[in-house]
This record gives sequence, structure tokens and C-alpha cells, in this order.
Amino acid sequence: MGRVLGWKRGAAVLLLLAACVPQVPSDLPKIAGSETAGVVERISVNAPPNTLAHTPLCGGAKLATSVKSSSKGGYAPPSGYLVGPSDNLKFNIFGEAGMTDITARVDDAGYVQLPMVELVKVSGKTTRDIQAQLKEAYKANLINPWVTVELIEAQSAPMYFLGEFNQSGVKYMSGATDILQALALAGGLSPDAYLPGARLLRDNHVCTVDLNALLRNGDFSQNVWIKPRDVIFAPRKQDMSVYVIGAVGSPQAVPYGADGRTLLQVLSMAGGPVSGVAQLGGIRIVRSTSPTTGELIVFDVRKALTGRGLDLPLEPGDVVFVPSSELGDWNTAVAQILPSLQLLGGILTPINLIQNLNSN
Repeated sequence: MGRVLGWKRGAAVLLLLAACVPQVPSDLPKIAGSETAGVVERISVNAPPNTLAHTPLCGGAKLATSVKSSSKGGYAPPSGYLVGPSDNLKFNIFGEAGMTDITARVDDAGYVQLPMVELVKVSGKTTRDIQAQLKEAYKANLINPWVTVELIEAQSAPMYFLGEFNQSGVKYMSGATDILQALALAGGLSPDAYLPGARLLRDNHVCTVDLNALLRNGDFSQNVWIKPRDVIFAPRKQDMSVYVIGAVGSPQAVPYGADGRTLLQVLSMAGGPVSGVAQLGGIRIVRSTSPTTGELIVFDVRKALTGRGLDLPLEPGDVVFVPSSELGDWNTAVAQILPSLQLLGGILTPINLIQNLNSN
């Protein structure tokens, strides 16, 4: 009951404010039939990844299964598996009693301990490199030594799967691995995964990779190579947020919830527009469908408040910006949106898309 009363009070505040808001900027293009919906402007955007300066591209060129290279700014895996700390190896030094089937774990410094040669640095090398290295090392004690090296457990190149995977947690690479191969190791996505919100995270940044386009549309240009310690995150729709910033009482990330949110709801939950300041006729909404694609929407909320239009259903990850002055173009709006959005944080905020718009 308290939640219902709170919503009614918030809606009443919005109604009182609607009458005193200045007109929508006259330079914005109109959309046919939008008067009843309240949409003043709607623009599809596709931000080219190569214009992003502050986030890793993580690939972007179409990858054939036999190709071990990447586009500019991406990641190219090594030609063979590089041994690292925590890997387990098996060694055979034939021709000497007691020196077959030796297993050793690579220590944190990248060394293994073996008979006769004692500590051997193996980290950062392939098994073939290590084999050649040991053959030379054992020549001091053995005649024409025959050495084999086998990787029996790879644990130095982890991948992290967070969210809606059938087998979430840590998995380990044993060679060059692309996104599709990585998802297979995690047992695939669960039915509750919200693909437009899925992200590849690398080095504390969101990569410009569209997992939704890869898995739903078959865009294999997005099937980039995974780098050790990459994180693949797939949220549930109801666990995502809508971000309300600008001239509202309490800018915040509002949980999207199982039933979704509308514009009037999130404005009320954020404390309502600031009286005498908020420009309700030109609310900006940034909607991202991937780190580099989305929509820019201008909405006249006064029409919904006065019954002349419908409330606007929001999508997970939407950014709602209530301006405090008339905005003539999106460049001005984006310059005001980005700082506030960065303060809210969250790995699913469409900062990549907005940063790109701000740089053009």
C-alpha cells in the first residue's frame, strides 16, 4: 500500500509541474504520428568502434577458424599455448631410470623442479619450447637425451563467466579460444539471459563486442578471440537498471524489475523532476542495444501527464536525462549526460556509446 501511495504522490508532483515547463525546442524534427505517443525525435545510432578512444576494441574483424590474427586494436592469441603458473605438466626423460611420467606444477614464479637440472623456467613458453630447452639441459648428464613434455592440466589462463550461464564460474583456456568456444565451455547461456545486456569485459573496460548480434543474428565479425582473464557477463533482464539523471530529486539507477518500467514510474522513483527547473517537454533517453548501437529519443512527458499521449515503456539500460534548460542538439545533451552517468557507474551503463557520440 505504501508503494502505491508513493507512486500516486509522485505522479501528482509530475502533473503539477507539467503546466509550467517551457516548450520543446523548435529545431527538433517531428515524427509523423508521434504527437499521441509523445516522441518528438527518434534517431538510430551506430557508433563505429574505431572512434572509441578509451575502451578496448577486442577485435572487430571477421575471424575464420584457421586465422589467428585480429583487427587493429584487438587481441591476437599466440600460435601455441603458453605455459604459466598453476599449469600441470608431465615430463618423460627416456633412457634414465626413474625419470618417466614425472608430473610437476608450475609455481607462481614460473618454474618447475626436475631431477638433475633442478629449477627450470617454463612460464611463457610452449611445450615444444620447453622440450627443446630440457634436451639441451640434460646433455650435460645424458647422451642424446629424449625428452617429451605434455600439458596435462591448464590452469594459468582463466576465463570468468558471470550471470546467466548453465555452468557459470571459472573456466580455463588450453589454446586459442573465441567467444563461441568459450560459451560452449560454460555450457551455453541459460534461458533467462538477456542478450542485449551481455558484455565482454577486458582489463576493467567494456569491449565493443555485440554478443547479441553474434548469437541472434549470426554476425561472426563479433566472434573475437578471448584473452586470459576476460569476463563474459550475461544478466537477467529484471536484474538490469534504468538510469535517471539530470534535474530530478534523486538521480539514481532504478532496478528494471520483472515487470519493466515506464518513464513516469522512474521519474517518480527518482524523486520527481525539480520544480521550476526540469524541462519535461524535452526529456532525453539514450537506449543502447550493444556497446556501440542504440537509439536517441526525445520525449514530451507532458502529453502522458495530461492524457494526450501514452507513457513511454523503457528498456533495460535506458538512460533518462531530464534537462534543466532547453537543448538544441544531442551533442549538448551528451556533454551533460556523460559525467553524471560515470558517477553512477555499473558495467552495463552505455558509456561506450555515449563517449563515442561525445567525440563526434
